[in-house]
Amino acid sequence: MVRRRPTTLDDIAEVAGVSRSTVWFVLSDSGRVSDKTRAHVRQVAEDMKYVVNVGARNLRNARAGAIGVYLPESTSGLAYYMDFIFGVIDVASRNEVSVTVLPEGRTKAHQVSHVDGYILVDPPDDDATVLSILNGKLPVVSGERSPSGAPAPDAVVGSDHANGMRELLEHLSTSGAQRPALIVGPANTAWVRDIRHAYLEWCEARDVAPVLADSAERLSADDIRSVTRELLSSDPVPDAIISTPDGSAVGVVSTARSMGIVIGTELLVAGYADGLAMEMADPAITAVDLSPRAFGARCATRLFEVIDSSRDAEFPEEAFPIAVIPRDSTSRRR
Repeated sequence: MVRRRPTTLDDIAEVAGVSRSTVWFVLSDSGRVSDKTRAHVRQVAEDMKYVVNVGARNLRNARAGAIGVYLPESTSGLAYYMDFIFGVIDVASRNEVSVTVLPEGRTKAHQVSHVDGYILVDPPDDDATVLSILNGKLPVVSGERSPSGAPAPDAVVGSDHANGMRELLEHLSTSGAQRPALIVGPANTAWVRDIRHAYLEWCEARDVAPVLADSAERLSADDIRSVTRELLSSDPVPDAIISTPDGSAVGVVSTARSMGIVIGTELLVAGYADGLAMEMADPAITAVDLSPRAFGARCATRLFEVIDSSRDAEFPEEAFPIAVIPRDSTSRRR
């Protein structure tokens, strides 16, 4: 079988009746070329099915043609972070750049030279790879604030999780809750500390005894069921439960129902991170929409802005919006 060779700039120049340099200017969006000629050359290139040699282009621009995303071990298997990655890929693919996912404990940042910059997502404290990335020379964008005391990233995209928790608590209060409990995982990331502090502050302002079920380790499905049974067997029993680990509110609902408790009337349940599991549960569960795919896309967009900027450019922290999505699990007691 005869294989056709790829279309070259010389081929396009011959068919378009222009010089090779003109073709290069048009396809690289540079140089002084009239709009008419630019449109003509692009049409010829499209007709000839020209494909950009990304490797050669990156070599000319001294770029690796890839960005790195660091996912700590604690994020493994969680839907939120998978959606975040897809958001990064959406933007990277439009920029003809690949994405390298760096798992914890397997890859040190200084050993990875084939990326042009890094994205951190919910970077935990005292993480050796996070510190290695932040101490490196490549651009870094952090999705949520990075650990205090570590070198600052070039840019931060973050959500106001304290306000998100306050809005969720106010929604529960409006629905009749007076003794909300909070199930929360390790306080080794900025967003967990923010929601934990906001919960305690809200309780103190209303002279409500906080019911905080926290853990120094990531909570498993069995842990969520066990914690829920303990909360619902305590005295006094909380009349609402907010469960922050990704998808864990589904376990709270199923455990409470197995104890004969009616969700939405006897007990209000909310999750902090929304997702398909929240929407499909019976009853559907109120949650905070963190829009992880859009968040990942915004972090990637910010990283490309940093990569393409001058070395001394400054990027103020960017606020990413979140919102409470009320559903049946909290809306039946008005």
